[in-house]
Amino acid sequence: MELMIKVARAYAYCGEWVADCPAGCNNVEFLFMSARPRGPKIVQKPMFSCSYCGEEAEIKWPEDMFAIMEVLMRRPIPSNRNWYPKDHETAIRFKIPHGQSIQDLREENEAHGVSP
Repeated sequence: MELMIKVARAYAYCGEWVADCPAGCNNVEFLFMSARPRGPKIVQKPMFSCSYCGEEAEIKWPEDMFAIMEVLMRRPIPSNRNWYPKDHETAIRFKIPHGQSIQDLREENEAHGVSP
């Protein structure tokens, strides 16, 4: 019997890195957390852990996540700071762009008057 390792695919939604629960319970979890009470430090979660159904999974991050966020954070309206990996189920279902390159995001910014 082959052991299947579940994977939660990270995506940017409203300027936050999140992932859908791979168990299909329809929950979404933030992938960064505050390291309080030791201060306002923000820490990247090592594993996906669903607070709804308890599913745990590895997180698949895009290789260029910091560059993606750098371009998205230039957008003045948080609800426009979105990026989905190629063939992401949510993006496909709602006909949202997915698999965009850094250059694609820059061109999108420029088309909407956001400075490079």
